[in-house]
Amino acid sequence: MRIYHYTSLEALALILKNRTIRFNRLDKVDDLEEGNLETGGVKFGKYVFVSCWTEESKENVPLWKMYGGDYGAVRISLHKEMFKEYIISANNIKFTGLHLSGAHKTFFPPKIFINPYLTPFPFYINYNNDVFYKKIVYVDNVISTIQEVHKKNKQKRLEKNQILSDIDPSLYASYKNKRWEFQNESRFIIHFRLNKKIEGENNPYLTFPSDEKIRNQEDLGFDFYDMHLKDEAFDTLEITLSPSVTTGQEVIVESLRKQYAPKAKISQSSLANLVQLK
Repeated sequence: MRIYHYTSLEALALILKNRTIRFNRLDKVDDLEEGNLETGGVKFGKYVFVSCWTEESKENVPLWKMYGGDYGAVRISLHKEMFKEYIISANNIKFTGLHLSGAHKTFFPPKIFINPYLTPFPFYINYNNDVFYKKIVYVDNVISTIQEVHKKNKQKRLEKNQILSDIDPSLYASYKNKRWEFQNESRFIIHFRLNKKIEGENNPYLTFPSDEKIRNQEDLGFDFYDMHLKDEAFDTLEITLSPSVTTGQEVIVESLRKQYAPKAKISQSSLANLVQLK
């Protein structure tokens, strides 16, 4: 299945050159309500990262305007299963202090697991389990909706005695107010959990999720995460030019295509000569 992402010409250049898609921190996105959502006085948005797309193939004027700027915008289209896969071996990787059994496919490179105090999620590759990739649910009241979801799971968390660390932070990236419904958005969602060392344990890799670090809103140390694309992802890349594209911008896009994605297809907007983005 193809999905679509509206972005600037500058961002396109970085995507092509670096062969990555940027995930932005949830409290840095344009919907301010998302970043301010909290539970128990804790804002989880700083631990959640999203890359925003749509499954709608029909061009969307507001998305052109909001995410591409007045000029120089593009819309890229890739197959949903676009990200590079890594094999993590039980022989050389420790995961929050525990040896993995066998080998596993993951979205994250092995080097990220060197730090026992930071755990990325989701660990396993699955595009269809409504965890890594999901369609946004638009509701009248985001706060009450999330509170209701928490209420349904409260007993389970209480039994585990993990009031904070057992909460799935990606939940905060799953709902938006109906005022944003025009976006018809789907998202890739990842999050990072902070761990701490077990007192009295000599093994530095033996850690567990830290409620204290979450309550203190400890920073991760980064505001975005760039996820690498498959080597063959650009072979089926489609680039749609802005309705207001200039001749010079067309030359730039063609130059980028030629250098970084020679098999990519460039097309004019279906809205060309129908709208003026300025």
